[in-house]
Amino acid sequence: MIERSLQIDANSSSSSSSRCAIRPTDLPTENRRWIRHPSFPTPMEEPKKVLKAMYVGAIEVNQPTGMEVLNEAIDKIVSTNPIENWDNVNVSVAPSMISVNSSDPDARLLCECRVRYLSFLGIGKNIRNCAFIMHTAQDKFVAHVFCCEPTSGALCKTVEAACKLRYQKCLDVHPEGSGRYSADSHTPGKGIGATLKNLMSSFSLKKDKASS
Repeated sequence: MIERSLQIDANSSSSSSSRCAIRPTDLPTENRRWIRHPSFPTPMEEPKKVLKAMYVGAIEVNQPTGMEVLNEAIDKIVSTNPIENWDNVNVSVAPSMISVNSSDPDARLLCECRVRYLSFLGIGKNIRNCAFIMHTAQDKFVAHVFCCEPTSGALCKTVEAACKLRYQKCLDVHPEGSGRYSADSHTPGKGIGATLKNLMSSFSLKKDKASS
């Protein structure tokens, strides 16, 4: 009788537990440790100016500087590359990088040059043509030639401003040498930092006044 009653109690308890059992669908979260992913700071975008031009092409030169070298490169590539092969481009100039993208919807990247490796910049015999020389990783010098309407002065001024801003960043990193390299360091308010602080914006203001 005792064994029979124990068997009945066991059967009733197992049936009640099976009716109350809940099928698990997820891992238990009581002791779960949530890992918070670190938030990385968003990099600051450099000020940049985009100008329209025609990219004539690039040609290797034998020297890093000199107007004779630049004019020879411009004349050679303009005469050998027909005008129908020139690309309408948007030249994006920033203190650290010069990017040349096609003006079509694809915006193909034609070339990308770091300002720190720019060795020379100038306007050709025709004021619409200009070029700058870059020192490549293969220890060669390449001249990139552009044609702008009505003149190439705006593009050259913007690239020049980027070079000066890049130079100012170098002085900021090595302040001990700023007094030696700054020509106007003895005059308050006329150092390179004060002169170049608003160079990009002042150039755009001059351009707006000239157009008006």
